[in-house]
Amino acid sequence: MQTILVTGGGRGLGLVTAGKLARAGHRVVLVARTRQSAEDAAAQIRAADPSARVEPRSADLSRHSEIRELAAAIVAEVGVIDVLLNIAGVLQTSPTRRVTADGFEETLAVNALAPFLLTALVFPALVRSDSARIVNVSSRLHLPGSRGRPVDFDFDDPQLQHGYNPDRAYKNSKLAVMWLSYELQRRLGPRTITVNAVCPGFVPVTAAASTSGWLRWMMTHVLPHMPFATSIDTATDSLTFMALDPSLDGIGGKFYADRHQIESSAEASDPEEARRFWALASSLTRLDPDWPTASQAPPQTGRG
Repeated sequence: MQTILVTGGGRGLGLVTAGKLARAGHRVVLVARTRQSAEDAAAQIRAADPSARVEPRSADLSRHSEIRELAAAIVAEVGVIDVLLNIAGVLQTSPTRRVTADGFEETLAVNALAPFLLTALVFPALVRSDSARIVNVSSRLHLPGSRGRPVDFDFDDPQLQHGYNPDRAYKNSKLAVMWLSYELQRRLGPRTITVNAVCPGFVPVTAAASTSGWLRWMMTHVLPHMPFATSIDTATDSLTFMALDPSLDGIGGKFYADRHQIESSAEASDPEEARRFWALASSLTRLDPDWPTASQAPPQTGRG
């Protein structure tokens, strides 16, 4: 039995993945945005399988103070994490730039900074596992030539105060996830912890939750039938594969889709760019940029 921490567990990919992992006999710590949504999700999983070991936790991952509180409780009360599945994310469609309570552009904050900070703060629980896995959800949309606005990460304007576009914000955030995943794997050294990134595919029925009006109707009723769409069952099978499949034992620093390793972009694979974003993320989250330097929690330079 593995102890698996799943973010984004209140709905969509996170909820379905958590249910599959619990039904497989694993202990699932399910994180959702509010206490009520976490408890509702856990109750839904238990209704399908009364023996499921699912523990609801809550945190608004756009707020660093709540991430810190969540991580402290998990390290103290859960103890050991064998798998960390960073699934939670946002997909904005509004042309209006949104800012979190901490003052960060929302897409970058939730999709990249939140898993970075959570991973750092629950690191002591990962170290206690005999062989831990960290799985970060990225997207093939970080690749050149993907639909919509191209990836265009500007280190002089990472918060997109100028030239904001929701496509650009999303793709930039998923490129950032690639950088953080690769850089963390490089830093782990001899530890028995692996880090991989995964694209679960485009799942219209889950993306619909971030939309409204005619676009939500399209996402719910039309796009699921398109050849480029992925079903929620297929997408969550990919996530459970990343969490549990023995073929991935000891393998880290890779990018997967459809249960196979695929190539990331040249920009994502650039170690200098990865180190640069790591330094930026460390500054924004108030973490020591040199973590992980030991088997314990990373030193912190301040409070979020």
